Amino acid sequence: MKLWNSLSVTLFSAFRHPWIWLLQFFGNIVLVVLAALWFQIGEEHWWTLLFQLLIALFVIFGFLVLHGGTLNFFSGLPENKRIKPAFKNALKHLTAFTVWAAIFCVLLYFVDKLDNYQYQFPGYLRSEFPAWLRRQVSESAMDNFYAGFVGLLRWVVLPGLLLPLGLLAATIGFTGLIMFRSWWRAVRNLAYWIVLIVAAIIGVYCTGKIVSQWRLDPRTSTLGGEEVFVVFRFLFAYLLALFTWFWVCAMLARAGPQPDPPAASQKAAA
Repeated sequence: MKLWNSLSVTLFSAFRHPWIWLLQFFGNIVLVVLAALWFQIGEEHWWTLLFQLLIALFVIFGFLVLHGGTLNFFSGLPENKRIKPAFKNALKHLTAFTVWAAIFCVLLYFVDKLDNYQYQFPGYLRSEFPAWLRRQVSESAMDNFYAGFVGLLRWVVLPGLLLPLGLLAATIGFTGLIMFRSWWRAVRNLAYWIVLIVAAIIGVYCTGKIVSQWRLDPRTSTLGGEEVFVVFRFLFAYLLALFTWFWVCAMLARAGPQPDPPAASQKAAA
């Protein structure tokens, strides 16, 4: 019952805050457009290089504040439903959150390197099986298993282990990066891992299928219809991705990695 309550409460919480939806919806689009603009700027003059650097820094730190503030916003519910304090706090602890993001990106880089072995390792592993087992397990099955394993590491295990520390870094700064007791309280929560798995399926696998495989019938569709459908499926995939991110944020806050408020700590001490 407690597990179901956590899942249902956080699921509905992801839909109840229109202002965070609007901020994330337009904020990500603006930052992506600026990133695309960065690729269009030439390198003929020193001032264009400086402009490129400024845009790159703005985009990077903009994403960090946007998503660090979102983590803070959901961690402050239901007591505080205002957006401004959450994002001010994220900006205050931007350095710590940047360090966390750098650690996350480095570890993600090493996980991504596993893709280099997707054609060698499954075949080698299968060749070590006994003959009777090789007859039961095909090469494509081993390839799919390896791809699923790497995807699980990339989209569930690594985020699941690091997101609690990211929330703490965005909330209280560098101290949060070493608050392993609070971190453990989150990662041992079963509902948290269930949400991460479901979010990965919906936000990564399903959105990828929607973007890449949803097609109109080429025998009956028109050019205008194709253009409208492209916009629709990208918009639908984007909204699904936002929903899964909000659900993860809400579940992460409920899992309990955030420290106790100062007032509560002082009352407990008294």
